[in-house]
Amino acid sequence: MRRGYAAMAALLALGLAGCAHKTPQLAERPAPLPAANRAPGRPAIHADLSQAETIWHLRGALNVAALSCDRSGRLGIAAGYNQFLTGQRKALAAAYKAEGTRFAAAGALDSHMTRLYNYFAQPAGQAGFCAAATDVTAEARTITPERFATFAPEALDRLIRPFETAPERATPLRMAAASAGPPWRIQLGAYSGDAAARAAWTRIRNRMASAAAYTPDYEDVPASHLVRIRIGPVSDQRRAITLCAAAAGAGLDCLPVRPKA
Repeated sequence: MRRGYAAMAALLALGLAGCAHKTPQLAERPAPLPAANRAPGRPAIHADLSQAETIWHLRGALNVAALSCDRSGRLGIAAGYNQFLTGQRKALAAAYKAEGTRFAAAGALDSHMTRLYNYFAQPAGQAGFCAAATDVTAEARTITPERFATFAPEALDRLIRPFETAPERATPLRMAAASAGPPWRIQLGAYSGDAAARAAWTRIRNRMASAAAYTPDYEDVPASHLVRIRIGPVSDQRRAITLCAAAAGAGLDCLPVRPKA
């Protein structure tokens, strides 16, 4: 299990937002956002964020919420996160490109995503985080691309605040395994037909080493021509967050597939 903590490097997938995964050249860091993102006491991982970083951190926070806050699906966080990915696809792809440039060294983005996902998965503050995530995802699914740049820093602040005001902080992360029950699976996208899905799996495996440990399931999406890729089983919440942390570093979206009761 200890190896799982250190490895929390990335899996996210509704679609492959940026297909070509080139090793970019390190560019000058964008100017940081003013005001809230440089507020006194902001934790180091969230300090001095550029607009692209703010968007990317918001995406990571909501992905953790989709995995850890709404196991029954009744809160609508996973559905809201799914709509957020679709509605803000262009801004998210641009943010990923900027982060790839900033973390040009091999493995640097994976390491950053591990820290980011660990931050939002801390047990201390989870109740407040999940409450905030329920509200943020409900709003995020309706935000227009024109309003998103203004919405992102305020939404991220709301998701950070519960961890900074919690009476006890869990550092380093000590997540308990989820209670026994049917395992989850992880969805890594839906593609236009079986051939496209199989080609996408080859790209996913090449970009994300941990995906090679799984055999993909190719499933037809009802009432459409799409075929989705799902992998698993994922034994508990900690492992689901580990896998989805690694997909983000590979530029993928990761959606939880909850077990049927």
